[in-house]
Amino acid sequence: MAAGIRGINVPIGPAIVEFGEGSELVTFDITKGGIVFKAETSIQDTTVDQYGDTPVKSTMKGRNAEVTVPFALHDLERLSAAMPNSRLVKDSTDPAKMKLVVSGKAGFDMLAAAKKLVIKPTATGTTPNDYITIPLAGAMSDPEYTYNSDDERIANLTFKAYPDTDNDGDLFIMGDESAE
Repeated sequence: MAAGIRGINVPIGPAIVEFGEGSELVTFDITKGGIVFKAETSIQDTTVDQYGDTPVKSTMKGRNAEVTVPFALHDLERLSAAMPNSRLVKDSTDPAKMKLVVSGKAGFDMLAAAKKLVIKPTATGTTPNDYITIPLAGAMSDPEYTYNSDDERIANLTFKAYPDTDNDGDLFIMGDESAE
């Protein structure tokens, strides 16, 4: 008799994203379309005449990682955390009145505004071993709102990973970041 596949762990389901830490922590917990984590590695292939176009060696040149969060709420306070080179203004007489003013001025240092980001799946049985952590994530948000009766207005928030030079260039951590 076959052993079956009960022991195979193939997780599915949504997640939340926590951006920042302490009093600056912002949680993006209502999404539409799925949070996407993507990592890419670039390599340099070495070839020699004797083997033509067949690589005889490959050297890693670098790695990129980013997270896309299709945030489904029109929440200016949370959007301001993911909108670089912007400022949130709350009315002095009515704090419910607010605006997010976004600058088009060049030269903003994305790395200086980078913060910790953690993707936390929400499925039952999820543990920190299922998390993905980016120690230094820079927010780049490009909202594209469609105003019609068929679609939700989604702000696609993109977070780019930068190497943490204080920790040997760590780009991202898969699993429980507290493991020693």
